[in-house]
Amino acid sequence: MTHTPLESDDQDLLDHSRPEAFTAIAHEVSEVFTHMLGDGRSIIDPATTIWTAEAAEDLRARVADNPIAGNAQGQWAKFDLQLQGAPREVVLLAAELVFLREHAIRNLTPEKRRSHVDSVLAHIEPGTALPARMAEWLARPTGSAGAKVGQAYFGRMWRHIIWGSTFVRYWTSLDEPEREAARRDPWELQRVMLDSGEDEADFRNALQFLIRPDVFELITAPDMKQRVRNGLAARIGGGSGAAPDRVDRDLLGIRLALAREAKEPFNFWDPWVRGLWDPLSIAEDAEADPAAEPRERHYWLFAPGREASKWPEFSSEGIMAIGWDELGDLAEYSSREAVRHALDPEGNQGSMKNDVLAVWQFENEMEVGDIIYAKRGRRELIGRGEVISEARFEPERESYRNVRSVEWTHVGTWEHPGDAALKTLTDITKYSGYAEKLEVLFTEDEDVELRSVTTDPLPAYGKADFLKEVYLHEERYDRLRSLLARKKNVILAGPPGVGKTFAAKRLAQSIMGVKDPSRIRVVQFHQSYSYEDFMMGYRPNEDAGFTLTEGPFYEFCEVARADDTDRPYFFIIDEINRGNISKIFGELLMLIEADKRGHDLRLLYKNERFSVPPNLHIIGMMNTADRGLAVLDYALRRRFGFFEMRPSFESEGFRRWQRGLGSSSLDALVETLVALNRVIADDPALGQGFAIGHSFLTGPAAGEMLGDWLVSVVEDELIPLLDEYWFDELTRAEEWAEKLRIAVA
Repeated sequence: MTHTPLESDDQDLLDHSRPEAFTAIAHEVSEVFTHMLGDGRSIIDPATTIWTAEAAEDLRARVADNPIAGNAQGQWAKFDLQLQGAPREVVLLAAELVFLREHAIRNLTPEKRRSHVDSVLAHIEPGTALPARMAEWLARPTGSAGAKVGQAYFGRMWRHIIWGSTFVRYWTSLDEPEREAARRDPWELQRVMLDSGEDEADFRNALQFLIRPDVFELITAPDMKQRVRNGLAARIGGGSGAAPDRVDRDLLGIRLALAREAKEPFNFWDPWVRGLWDPLSIAEDAEADPAAEPRERHYWLFAPGREASKWPEFSSEGIMAIGWDELGDLAEYSSREAVRHALDPEGNQGSMKNDVLAVWQFENEMEVGDIIYAKRGRRELIGRGEVISEARFEPERESYRNVRSVEWTHVGTWEHPGDAALKTLTDITKYSGYAEKLEVLFTEDEDVELRSVTTDPLPAYGKADFLKEVYLHEERYDRLRSLLARKKNVILAGPPGVGKTFAAKRLAQSIMGVKDPSRIRVVQFHQSYSYEDFMMGYRPNEDAGFTLTEGPFYEFCEVARADDTDRPYFFIIDEINRGNISKIFGELLMLIEADKRGHDLRLLYKNERFSVPPNLHIIGMMNTADRGLAVLDYALRRRFGFFEMRPSFESEGFRRWQRGLGSSSLDALVETLVALNRVIADDPALGQGFAIGHSFLTGPAAGEMLGDWLVSVVEDELIPLLDEYWFDELTRAEEWAEKLRIAVA
């Protein structure tokens, strides 16, 4: 197809702004659209013309005019019946439409994509050979690129087929000048799509992107497109309307505006962009957005029906499923509260916490690659498996209609160590050592090591990424990285709101070169934290006795030791100065020294010699404004390098973010805080360690919510902090409180 640049001066910038992995999935299938909008030939069988009015009407009529009522069969089984006896060109048309509707999706396994195409092609020749390039497209790994869609998209296959057929029929009715205009002009092509018949916006949005990735965004849900546009509309002087073409034109303008600032490829779910249109997605020092942070494999206990009554069915069919069928398709619920209300509309059954949690986690939190342990009662395990599909709704099932596919690797009976939870579904990942004990039951190797996998390929992360997200000057980053390499242990010390925890995680990722959560462990010290919590100690067990339990530091050292010595690991300790350091570290105080790595000592609770591996680094965070904390142990000071984290209102990264919001109220507030920090630094009772950090203002807000958000920051966070700082100088606290209020008025 011929692609005409939208704006010659900006097209290169726009093209560079789109992630290559996303545009690649569109470019690779451009030949399909050359045929669809041109000569009409099939890519599967080039000798057959399929993109014709006759084939399209035949296919449309088979689905739209011959609906199969009832829930006895799912949409794919119904489609199989509707294709019975179809001519070759109609079957090929159906196969290529099925392929296209799933090519833009990232949360579907290659096996499932291939099986859908094969099931259609079986109506002409079972085992029909696909062109090598198409087989390669179908084999694209789950999660590598594309839009993440929900059951609302998956469950509308039959509607997508009807719309696709209707569009093809309408396209062929146009005269050649009209078709040529649409091939050249993306907005004319969109107009033709909208004029072709009753719109199926999610499939149309997917096709628009695949045909013209230089213009359209890969966002399938129309309401989400509007939400993104509305959140960023201020960057183009406001939105131009709710019609699909107006939303898409606005998004193109927004991408150009962001591209001029970013200078790097991005999508609208990158944390720094999403924070601009979705202010609740990122909070100060919070975990990064799940779309950006790789997720470790989770481990789940699962009850397959009451007293495992569904186990024979689930284990033989390779599935797991949950009840609560009165809820229908779980993908339709946008929050836990919506689930709770549906289960108990009268609100007279309490919180229903366990039921709500099981339903929500099954649909939204469990992921492909997670491990499932099937149980019967509290003392018996009956299977182990790996989740291999997203959740789906199968209305044709008699019961337990919300389903996931599972590869059951073990079926039998094993004694559960202790009493298992009675809940239908329990995420046991967070319980230290629990999953390891269960894994041992299913392997002959007593030293089994759990694979810490992620559901998506690990994103690369380096120095440039760090400097973009963490407001630190380049020379200070280089110094911090050098300090950690030399000392093996550093403490990030600073006042509240300078992003210490966020910076610690991003520093670790920049040194690793990837966002690998399996090589980072985080704990938080407190006044009651002990050696037994940190390293190992005796814990009560169910037999009224005590069991020697290994703590997170011991476990993580063993994980790091088992890996290559050139692969760094990072143990992060939040609030490190809240704990009794000598009590917590014990003999480890010597072993963590850089020049003592590899040296061993006999452990206090175990007849074993132990050392801290050289590839393990410790990063601690210390709040310098907490009056209730004692001065750090001098022994700890000698073993750690100390790096001061300062407010970065004047850094280039913060200024870039500030300019992007374009808010005079924010500008005034920043100016006031810079002046306030100078006063705090000069106060003998406070000092630089009590300055107010930039993170108070980097929970991004956008659009009409910006003013309310700024007022809340001032009234609910900054003024109470000043009241605490100057509790004995109320006049000064009130003076600066008024200045802050004026700034955001």
